[in-house]
Amino acid sequence: MNEPRTRRELQRDETRQRIFAAAVEVFRRDGVEAARIEDIVAAAGVSRGSFYFHFPTKEDVLAAAYQDANARLVALVAAAPAEEPIVNLLRSVVADIAEVWTGDPVMFGHVGLHALRQVARTDPSGPRDPVRVALAERFDAAIRRNELSSPLPAELLADIFLLNAFTGLLAWSANPGLPLTPVLEGVVHLFLAGAARAP
Repeated sequence: MNEPRTRRELQRDETRQRIFAAAVEVFRRDGVEAARIEDIVAAAGVSRGSFYFHFPTKEDVLAAAYQDANARLVALVAAAPAEEPIVNLLRSVVADIAEVWTGDPVMFGHVGLHALRQVARTDPSGPRDPVRVALAERFDAAIRRNELSSPLPAELLADIFLLNAFTGLLAWSANPGLPLTPVLEGVVHLFLAGAARAP
C-alpha cells in the first residue's frame, strides 16, 4: 500500500512541474540551444538552484518529456488485449504518436532529436527502452501465433518499427501540410509489408 505523500513532496513535484512547463515555453519561443536558464527560472518563479535540483541540464527537460511520452505509449500497449492483431496495435501506437506530436510539433521536434541522441549513446548491454521492450513482446506474440513471419528477432523488429516511425515524423516535419496520422499509417503498412510481412 502506498504511503500518503508529504506536503514537502507535493510541493517539490509542483515546483518541478512549474519549471518543466516554463522550460517548454522558453524552448518553444527560443529553441533549446538559445534558451537561457535565467529566462526559464524567471518564468517559473524559482531560483537557479531549484532548476538545477530538478533538471541538471536543459537536456534533462527533454529527457523528462521523452519519458512521459514513452510512459504513455507503454501504457497504451499494455492496455491492448493480448490477442490484439498486430496491425491494430501498431495503428493505435502511431495514432497516439500523431496526437502527441501534432499537439506540440515544435517541442516534440526537440524531443525527437533528444531521442536520437539517446539511441546513439545507448549501451547495448544496458537497460532497454521500455517502448521497445513492450513492442518486442507484442511482435514475439504475433510471430508465435503466425500473424507475422520474419527472420528477424522481435527486439530488432521493435527497433526497426520505431526508427521507421521516427523517419515518418521527420518526413512530416518537412511537409507539415500533410496530416500526420496517414503518414504514420503508411509507415505501419510499409513495415508490415517488408520487415515483418504477414505469412
